[in-house]
Amino acid sequence: MRIAYYIRVSTVEQNLARQEEKVESEWSVFADKISGTVPFELRPQGKKLLEAVSAGIFDEIKVLHLSRLGRNTENILATIKTIHRTGVSIHLINQGIHTLVNGKENITSKLLITILSGIATADYETRREATLAGIAIAKQRGVYRGRSKGSTEDISKWSQKPKVQKVKTLLESGVSVRKIRQTLGVSFNLCYKVKRLLLDDDNDIDNSTNVYDNLGNLVDVAFG
Repeated sequence: MRIAYYIRVSTVEQNLARQEEKVESEWSVFADKISGTVPFELRPQGKKLLEAVSAGIFDEIKVLHLSRLGRNTENILATIKTIHRTGVSIHLINQGIHTLVNGKENITSKLLITILSGIATADYETRREATLAGIAIAKQRGVYRGRSKGSTEDISKWSQKPKVQKVKTLLESGVSVRKIRQTLGVSFNLCYKVKRLLLDDDNDIDNSTNVYDNLGNLVDVAFG
């Protein structure tokens, strides 16, 4: 069987290592470093993979986790539908799901994928709303210290800052955002930024997405 393996992280600073661990020698790897909110067909390697599938080069596509396909329910389902038109199945390794069985759509898998993609979308939107809410509250309190309008900061330099590294280490150790804020005296926004830019794409591969945890973070911002 000719297999393509699609891997993705959101930023150039994030590491593909966890996804690459699953690669077998005969697989062809397509790796993107781009946000999951970007439609699959507009990603450099996503586009190449779809072209290769349309050309009949592969029999199956493997991804470690559904979230690698995207963070938008509509686009995830549209991508799967496009791939299915060629008769190619998608294997979601961590979920143990094969989207086609004997060339036919797996109805149970379709239901699970719809639910999981909906959760991935809700998770992204909830975290985004939590960040905006935290910024709004910080502004009301007069403690928001955002960069000046139009300014930018190099992610590679930012990621090496001592405080950022401390937050990253604690998050990797499983310490809660609330505890990190109390211990280091840092803002929710910094914790979330570290999690989103340096850790999130790897973390959600190993753990089921929990929307309610993110709602809890929002409460923490408002009342903590």
